[in-house]
Amino acid sequence: MSIDNVCRYLSEEYPESFATWLLDRTPADVKDLKTELSVEPVRADCIILKICLLLN
Repeated sequence: MSIDNVCRYLSEEYPESFATWLLDRTPADVKDLKTELSVEPVRADCIILKICLLLN
C-alpha cells in the first residue's frame, strides 16, 4: 500500500482523528471533499513564486 493510499484511507475512515493528528489541534469542522490532485506535475518553483508574491 502506497503512502497516498494509507493517507487516503485514514482521512476517509477517521477524518476527525486524522485532522487532529495533522494539525496538532482539534478542528471545529471536518469535511471529506473527495477531490483529486491534478494529473499535471506541480512545479515547486511556481509554488514558491506564488508564496513570495502573497507575502509581499
